[in-house]
Amino acid sequence: MKKILSVIILITGLSSCLVGPKYVRPNMKSPRAWNEQSKFVTSADTITNLKWFKIFKDPVLNKLIDSALKNNYNLAVAVARIEQSRAQYGISKADLLPSFGYNAGAQLNHPYSNEFNVSGTASWEIDFWGKLRHAKRASYAQMLASEEGMKTVTTTLIVNVASCYFQIRDLDNRLALSQRTVESRTEYFKLVNERFKGGDVAELDMLQADQQLSLAKATVQNIKRQLNGIERSLNILLGQTPQQIPRGIENIDQRDIPLIPEGLPSTLLEQRPDVKKAELILQAETERIGVAQASRFPNLSLTGFLGLASTDLSSLISDASYASNATASILGPVFSFGTNKRRVEIQRKEAEIAANNYINVYISALGEVENSLVSVQTYTEEYEARKHQADAATKALMLSKERYRQGYTDYLEVLVSESSMFEAELQASAIKAQQLTSYINLYCALGGGW
Repeated sequence: MKKILSVIILITGLSSCLVGPKYVRPNMKSPRAWNEQSKFVTSADTITNLKWFKIFKDPVLNKLIDSALKNNYNLAVAVARIEQSRAQYGISKADLLPSFGYNAGAQLNHPYSNEFNVSGTASWEIDFWGKLRHAKRASYAQMLASEEGMKTVTTTLIVNVASCYFQIRDLDNRLALSQRTVESRTEYFKLVNERFKGGDVAELDMLQADQQLSLAKATVQNIKRQLNGIERSLNILLGQTPQQIPRGIENIDQRDIPLIPEGLPSTLLEQRPDVKKAELILQAETERIGVAQASRFPNLSLTGFLGLASTDLSSLISDASYASNATASILGPVFSFGTNKRRVEIQRKEAEIAANNYINVYISALGEVENSLVSVQTYTEEYEARKHQADAATKALMLSKERYRQGYTDYLEVLVSESSMFEAELQASAIKAQQLTSYINLYCALGGGW
């Protein structure tokens, strides 16, 4: 037994012979600053601790987000995958340790001697080449990658909920504008129709007024259809059956949007969950190269048992029935026509694929931030211009209607002014929703914590 223990100590000491590469992060060549600078963001180092409620203070929207985080089925799948990867990591850790069991049996050999035995068994694969340690590290990296994957799903979910909510509030506003326009055009059509019947205006004026009224009515129905579709999409995100979505603050009242700290390009490596996930997958694939390389070398294992054995059941529990055994074995490949070598080559290519994917995800993340910075800047300035356009169009319509009543102009001027105002108001409403969504997209692109 002492010899066996000495062998165990010796092999354990030699188990530092770890084959396989050591992970090194690829050279990412991060730019020092963003190409696009925005007056709507700050230059703080990180936004990791900036939470959702600090951006928009809409309690209804916050409740919708909380509901989605609790009930969304895609997020539930991501959580299940995390639990699955944790279990796999637990298995890989257990593989490094000895396994223990038991064995009991009885064999009746008439007219020969009977045999009875009960024993405890133990087996242990010595991780001389590091195969099990590489597998453990790969499982750990895969577990962390699944956690980052859940963060990505969470971030995407919240962005989609917020985007749908802003679209719903936009469609609510456009529906109200369209219904007011229907009311206004109905009254104006009645006025023009009466004047046509009285012979004061041409039939063309009456037909144009009728045409504009029908256009506004059609727009109302179109917006209702869009609104129903967006509400159903949001219901799916919330993990619930189709039902009315509650409303909170209107988009136009979302004025006090705080500055978002943009950070530095290099911080995306530590903040973006999709970038972190891609690197962790690369780490796992790198560790699996070591597993494949170690498989080319012999496996060292120890097995043994300690128990009782006797030909007579009544004397099984006695000093004379004591039995023990310990065995050390080496099992390895001799010639497999290059199969194990090819497995190593395949795994190296898997790691190469993971490395290229990691770099691509990071480059894409940089592009998303640049696009989001431009969107925040341009949508904000475009909204101001659209709002000014709508205000000017409203005043122009008031003047045109008055000129038409006084007989100083024809109905075409009123028609053009009214159409311009309606279109400008609809455009301003849509751009406002896109402006709010651009802030959320920027926050997501920067890898902000939720």
